[in-house]
Amino acid sequence: MDRAYIRKVLFFFACAVLLFLAWKLVNVFLLAFGALIVAVLLRSLANPIRDHTPLNDGLSLLAAGLIIVAALGSAGWLFGSTISDQVNELSRTLPRSVAELQSEIAQMPLGPELLAQMDRADGVASRLGGMFGRIGGYAIAVASAATELLLVIFAGLYFAINPSKNRDGLLALFPSAPRAKLEEAVEASGNALRLWLLGTLASMTIVGLLTGLGALWVGLPSPAALGLFAGLAAFVPIIGPIVSVIPGVLLALLQGPETVLWTLLMYFGVQQIESNVSYPLIQGRTVDLPPALTLFAVLGLGTLLGPLGVIFATPLAVVLFVMIKMLYVRNTLGEETTVPGETN
Repeated sequence: MDRAYIRKVLFFFACAVLLFLAWKLVNVFLLAFGALIVAVLLRSLANPIRDHTPLNDGLSLLAAGLIIVAALGSAGWLFGSTISDQVNELSRTLPRSVAELQSEIAQMPLGPELLAQMDRADGVASRLGGMFGRIGGYAIAVASAATELLLVIFAGLYFAINPSKNRDGLLALFPSAPRAKLEEAVEASGNALRLWLLGTLASMTIVGLLTGLGALWVGLPSPAALGLFAGLAAFVPIIGPIVSVIPGVLLALLQGPETVLWTLLMYFGVQQIESNVSYPLIQGRTVDLPPALTLFAVLGLGTLLGPLGVIFATPLAVVLFVMIKMLYVRNTLGEETTVPGETN
């Protein structure tokens, strides 16, 4: 048998095995990407400290870590007890609000018919009351998520200690000819990811503050917890702001239809300010992804990879966006293009 043919068969077989292993290990790759985001955050603080103080690189990184820990500790000391009490109140109130939802629907002109339709649709209404009661069954999943979070944090710290060594180790897997262009693209992608992360953190802060103040103005219980949840949910564009409305509306149902209306208007106003004012101003100075690309990235990666795909869809899109523009549009097609994270 022809040896060249055998080599080709073995090559394609090896490629198929590698693709299969990559698919099986996709969650590991996503966690590694999360660690990379942690490293970028640490470096975003450490590099200015190193450049503007007498501290060396290691001490600057330590200072950046201490700043983050101090900021989180201060926030916990100042607002921890309040947020904890309000989150507990939120967890106690939400299960009752499901029953209140059914009661409000029943009092509407067509409420009984609507509830009857929901009962016939596989007993949806009867399941709503028990939905929150099954939270305890997810304790193992919560513990697993906490373990993965610690893994991401420590791996991110390791990446941040010596980023050039990790980058060079990755580039060593590629042939030497395209290595210079790959290094340039990787550097630009890292800068773009840093800009995106800083812009996203600023946007999350604005959303959290506006939502908390809006909930306080409307008169909703647990405004700090609602603001905290909205700010965290804003990390995932498009889907996150929609999900953040749910607890506020459920709490508003306890206070009547008028409060529900004001709550919806409040969330709508916050999202309009975020999408039309703060987000364009912030991301216009950082990484301005096309909205359609962001939407399909969230939907596509969420469908393929589950919750981790949804969480990391936008930063992955940022990296791929820069890599494609540099490696394909510029270096392959030879067209001029601007790259947000490229250093001059």
